[in-house]
Order: sequence, then C-alpha cells, then structure tokens
Amino acid sequence: MVAWRPNLFIKMVAILLSLIAATLLFYGSSYRKDVGVITSQIKTTDLNHLEFLTQQMDNNINQLAGSMYALQRDPTIRDYEQITQLGHLIDPAQTIMTVLEKLSLQTSSSTWENRIVLYKPFSGETLGSDSSLSFDVSVLHKPLPAGWEYISEDRAGAEAGFRLLLSDPAQATSRPREAQLLMSMYLPVSNIERMFDAYQSQNTGDTFLYHPSFGVILSRSSDRQMAEQVTAALNITAGKSTSDIFDLKQGSFLVSSVPSSAIDWQVVHYSPLKEILEPIRSSRSSFLTGSAILLVMSLLFSLQLYRQVQRPVSLLLRSLNRMKEGRWSTRIHTRTNPEFTLLNEEFNDMAEKIQSLIEQVYLEQLRAKDAHLKQLQSQINPHFLYNCLFFIKSKAAIGDTESVEAMALSLGEYYRYITRVDHSLTTLQDELKLLENYLKIQNLRKQRICYEMDMESELLNLHIPRLLIQPLVENSIIHGIERKIGPGSIRITGRHTEEAILITVEDNGAGMTEEAIAALQARINETTREDGGCGLWNVQQRLKLHYGEASGLMIAPSPEGGLITTLRMEKKEEPDAPNSIG
Repeated sequence: MVAWRPNLFIKMVAILLSLIAATLLFYGSSYRKDVGVITSQIKTTDLNHLEFLTQQMDNNINQLAGSMYALQRDPTIRDYEQITQLGHLIDPAQTIMTVLEKLSLQTSSSTWENRIVLYKPFSGETLGSDSSLSFDVSVLHKPLPAGWEYISEDRAGAEAGFRLLLSDPAQATSRPREAQLLMSMYLPVSNIERMFDAYQSQNTGDTFLYHPSFGVILSRSSDRQMAEQVTAALNITAGKSTSDIFDLKQGSFLVSSVPSSAIDWQVVHYSPLKEILEPIRSSRSSFLTGSAILLVMSLLFSLQLYRQVQRPVSLLLRSLNRMKEGRWSTRIHTRTNPEFTLLNEEFNDMAEKIQSLIEQVYLEQLRAKDAHLKQLQSQINPHFLYNCLFFIKSKAAIGDTESVEAMALSLGEYYRYITRVDHSLTTLQDELKLLENYLKIQNLRKQRICYEMDMESELLNLHIPRLLIQPLVENSIIHGIERKIGPGSIRITGRHTEEAILITVEDNGAGMTEEAIAALQARINETTREDGGCGLWNVQQRLKLHYGEASGLMIAPSPEGGLITTLRMEKKEEPDAPNSIG
C-alpha cells in the first residue's frame, strides 16, 4: 500500500490556513485579555467617578447641615428662643425680623434649594425662611432621628426630600415636646436629580439613589423598570463601594454602587457594557472582516495555484504513470500557462521518441523470438523422426507391410503439419489432430497405449504455437508408460479461467517422487541450458516467450500413479488504443 503524501497544493493551503488560524487564535487570546484589562479599568474609572459624585453630593448636604448647626448657636436665634424671658431687654419685633433675615440669607446662600423652619413647642410659634412654611407637629410624638431622614411625597403633592431636625437643648431629641426650640431643614430631592442629570450628560447609562427600605430615587430621564432590575441584582454591603458586571434582560451592564455617608443611601450608576466596549468591538469587527477578506484572497490564490501549478503537475504525473504502464501512445493535449505548455510539448516529443524506439526494439525482439522458435522446433523434430524411421526399418525387415503403411501414413500427416514453417501459430484443433497422428504412431510401436481428449469447444479455435502439447505427450510415453508394465493411458484436457488457459496431460505411468518432481521443475525453470535443452524445457521457453513470464509448465503427481503436466497460457490483453490525456 502506497503511503499518502500531501502535494504542493495541499501544503500551501495548509500553510495559509495555519497562518490565519494562528493569527485568529493569537488575536482571540489578546482580545480576551484586552477586554479583561479594559473592563477592569472601566470598573475602576466608573467607581472613581461615582465616588467623586457622591463626595460632591455629601459635601453639599454636609454644608447645609453645618449651616443648621451654626444657626443653632447663633446669638440672635438664642434671643428669639428666650424672647419671653428677656422681656424688655430686647426688642421682640426687631429680633424676629433679624431671625427671618438670617433664615432667608441662609437659604439663598446655598446652590441647593432648601427650606428652614423654627418651631417653639410650648407656644406653637413658627418662623420659616418662607412665610408659607409650616412645621410638621407629628415629630413631637417620637424621638427625633439622628441625621437626615427621607420624607416621601405626600398625598398633598409635596415634593419628596430629606429632612434634618435639631432641638435646643440637644438633650431634648428624645422628648421633642420638652425642647425650647426645634429647627427643621428640608432638602428636596430635585437638588439631587439635577446633580444626577448633569452627571449623566457626560456619561452613559443612568444614576439613581437606592435604599433597601425606601426604594429608588430617580432622575427625570431614568428608567424605573431598569433601575429595579439593577437593584434586584445588587448585593450591597454596608459602607462598601462595589463595581461589577451583571447580565440583565437587556444585556450585560456595568453597575457601580457607592454609599453616601451623609444620608446613608447608595448612589448607583449603571451603563450598558456594549456601549462601553463598542470601540474595541468595532476594532474586532474590522479585524475579523480583514481576516475574512484575507481568507477569501488566500482561497482564491490557492485555487489559482491549483489551476496553474497543481493540476498541470498532476496531469504530467498521470501521463508518466501511463507511460510506466506501457501505454506509449500517451500524449498531453491540454494547454495551460506557457511554462507547463512548453513542458507538455517536450513530454509529447519524448513520448513519441520512446514509442518509436520501443516499437523498433519490439519488432527486433519478435524477429529474434521467431528465429528462436524455429530453432527450438528444429531441435524437437529430428529426435522424433529418428524413432519413427527405426520403427519402419524394423517392420520392413520382418515383412509387416500393414504396420509400415500405417506408420508411413501417420508419419506423413505428422510431418506435413510440422514442416509448414510459414506460420509459427496453429489452432488447438489442428494441434489435437497432430496429437492423434502422434499417438497412433506411438501405439503402433508400443501396442498398449489408449488415450482420451476432452477440450472445451470454445478453445478449439484458439491460436497457439506449433508443437506445444506434443512434447508433453511424448514425455508421458517415454518417461512414464514405457517404464511401467501393463497398459498405459493418456488423458488430455483443456479449460480456461479468467486469467489463463490450462491444458493438462495426465498419464498412469511410473511416476516420480516428490524430490524428483521438484528437481525436474527446477531444471525446466532454468533460463538457459548448455546442453541445448530437453523437450519440456523447450516448451517452457516457448510459453514464456509467447505468453509472458507468468506462463509455463507445472508438474504434479497423478492419482493414477503417473504425472499431471499442466500447460498454463496467460491470456493476452488486447493492444492498447492510442491514449490521449487532456
């Protein structure tokens, strides 16, 4: 079995595909690393931006809270708180006016909208930065919260916001009714919404406030359903900032969360990862498009290489193989590129010269074979003639004219057949007639030989070399039957198989041992003999010369006690018609 070897075309395609595959694998690995690094950097950057935003928000809230603590210690506020105790020492109206001016100044000095209300629990008196403001007396029934508390939107439509309550004295926070003065600052969530809107104008995604107990506070452009999905996925740890990627219904999102130290809420920002990674994905798409174009160009190049190089080379190799098989008329008529066209023309010239030379050599060999066959035939005929003439002489000496006449008639028919040297071939039917004459001659001499012929009818018109079977019959008589006492029998049969024609001569003679048969077979198979050769060796050489090396004689023992000599003639193929490739 011939081992498969890749040709040039397969090697080139394999190299191109390997280069492209290696490039894609390298880029894929690099892309994954780049995405990981960029995602990590984006997480850090987004978290830093959100922390800065939260710090700004806390600073504003803490600044407002600080102004409240400053008002709590303001002398004028103290005078207003004790206005009844001071009596004629201060002007009540002037004090109230001064307090209102300070409340108004305090409110307007901040960039964030806020409202301040002062309330005296004992008298129920209220002062505010706006005359329309009132104090929520419901806070008197419970301890004041520490720090800012969230006030949701009420049924009256009041805006939601954050409220800071202070008491004077400070110990009255647990019992607001006993306080001399309660101070309230209200911070609407619209301040935070505007801050988030400004932040969103420079960033993708959305920003909102989140508290597990109160839900979310959204900016004007926020998507509530999206914010609820984000908060459901969040795993908030108190006091810690987080930044992670979550897979939501709408895709992957980068979600960052920073706690606000001022109001104890989480500032959450989310942005679609697709938009963040769009530049690098665009670069990847460009690279993949370029790779696809490169792959198509590589395939086109490979196809062109196959058409211009591989196919002509394969055609030339097939033509050479045909020449190797003996089809000397093989020619290439396909025209390709100039280089291979020239090569094909040179091949055709070479094939034509080889065919011409081989035909000349073949004719010379045929002439030599024919001369050799006639020489072999001349070696066979005299040996038999000597035996017959000796028989006629013996019978004539004793006056047996009938035997002499029969011998002369059979011998005449025999020699009329073998002396026709104009043709070296005859039909099997004529060869069988020769054998009948030969066996009649031998029976006249031996008086104890019977014979039988059984040939397939389709073989009778088969053309074979002259005197091909007669030496086998002669060998059976001389070396088999003559060496045995009693009657002798010879059976001649013929049949054909798919590969060869088989003619056997079987006798019941003395036979031979297996060692003797092997030695005889070895002598027959010799290519040359110094003694000129025996009859069987001559037949062997004629078979090989005429039918090829696979033909020849095979000798085996017979169940009747003698030998079976098989003459094998390989079937010849019809001469090839002129071959043309292309």
